[in-house]
Amino acid sequence: MNRIAVFILIILSSCGKKEATEKNRIQGKDSVVQNIEIHTQQEEDTVSIPFSQSLKENGYVYKLKGLESSNGAINFKCINIFYRNKLHQKIIFDTVSVLNEREVVFNVDKDANFDGFNDVELINWAGNYAYSSSFWLYNQKTKKYDYYKPMDTIQNIKIDAGKREITSDYHIGPANTYSKTYQWKNGKLLMMSAYIEEEGELIRMYRKNGRIIIE
Repeated sequence: MNRIAVFILIILSSCGKKEATEKNRIQGKDSVVQNIEIHTQQEEDTVSIPFSQSLKENGYVYKLKGLESSNGAINFKCINIFYRNKLHQKIIFDTVSVLNEREVVFNVDKDANFDGFNDVELINWAGNYAYSSSFWLYNQKTKKYDYYKPMDTIQNIKIDAGKREITSDYHIGPANTYSKTYQWKNGKLLMMSAYIEEEGELIRMYRKNGRIIIE
């Protein structure tokens, strides 16, 4: 009976040592993973440097903030708008980037909706032959800027204050060309006409009595 008891004690002792060894191995593994994560985070922090561009217009100071990577690409983070040295509005975004500083389009001197107040423009996409911008329109009541998403996809946008219209001219490849005009109606931007040439076929579109006619 004593031999059996001793044998059981030996087995329990062996199991305890194995559990301790396994626990130490797991802790060691977690420590290695943690060190790798810390090292990776430190590398990410050092490969990017702060990017900033400032504009002064309309009685405000606009500061575009972002991170510039080692290859020159810039990820925009926010636009801080200051009035009399105090933060008036913060526009945040984290999905907008350009390949280099030459592609940055950041303007605060255009009246995109022809209401007499300038608006904020920031590029949201750049291609080989075209680009598009996001716009924040000045709100006279709140004295802040409201994001107007429908303008996001208008390529090579041109704002014609004389005609009070917005135009877009671009091409895809050597043969396909697009020319569109937009006007504001009751606070909404509507496409009024379009001339599209695709693979040698010409399509004409225009708005009549609130409807789009295609010819």
